[in-house]
Amino acid sequence: MSDDSRIDWTAEEEEAFEVIDQRQAQEEAHKHHVIQDFSALVLSDGPATVLGQMTKDARHELRQVILHEYMQRLSTANSGL
Repeated sequence: MSDDSRIDWTAEEEEAFEVIDQRQAQEEAHKHHVIQDFSALVLSDGPATVLGQMTKDARHELRQVILHEYMQRLSTANSGL
């Protein structure tokens, strides 16, 4: 198989890809930091207080996930009976 299928990028294209990669890395680092801050807030102020300050949609999403996981565990526990 030959190297004819290899793509030669221009310096500008390579630089653009590097910028995109850097932005993605920064966004991931920011998300990680925000999640760590959120976790610390839940532990310091309590989950009820944090939930009370969240938007209605965010509260709903969290409750749906928690209920879903609870129901799965309940179902798994009952299936062994």
